[in-house]
Amino acid sequence: MDAVLGQLGIEGGLLVSQIVNFLILMVILRITLYQPVLNMLEQRRQRIAQSMKDAERASAAAREAEHDKAKVLDEARREAQEVRAQATRDAEKIAQDIRARAEVEATDIRRKAQTDAQAQAESALSNANKQIADLAILATQQILGRELSNRSEHERFVAEFLAQQGSAA
Repeated sequence: MDAVLGQLGIEGGLLVSQIVNFLILMVILRITLYQPVLNMLEQRRQRIAQSMKDAERASAAAREAEHDKAKVLDEARREAQEVRAQATRDAEKIAQDIRARAEVEATDIRRKAQTDAQAQAESALSNANKQIADLAILATQQILGRELSNRSEHERFVAEFLAQQGSAA
C-alpha cells in the first residue's frame, strides 16, 4: 500500500499525522464551536416555542376577554332596555294617576258647583217665597183695610200653599 501511496505522492506518516490533526481539530471544533452553536440554537428554538405558547395564551385570553366584553355589553343593553321599559311604565302610571286625580277633582268641583248652585237656587226660591208671602199678606191687609190679627198663622198658611204649588209644578 505504501507503493500505491508513493505513486500518488502521499507519504504514509504525513497522512497519519494529517488524519490525527484533522481528528483533533474536529474534536476541538466540536467542543468549542459546534456544541455551543447547537446549544444556542436549541435555546433559541425553546424561546421561540415558548413565545408561540405565550402568543397562543395571549390570543386565547384576548378571545375570552372579547367574549366577556360582548356578554357585558349585551347585559348592559338588556338592563338599559329594562330600565327604559320600567321608566316608560312608571311614566304611564304617573300620567294615569294624574288623569285620575284630575278627573276626581273635576268631578268634586262639578258636584260642589252643583250643590252651591242648588243651594243658591233654593235660597233664592225661599227668599222669593217669603217675599211672596209678605206681599200676599200686605195685599190682603190692604184689601181688607185692616191688619190681620194672627200674622204667624197667615205666614204658615201662605208657606203651605206655596209648597203645594211648588210640588205640583
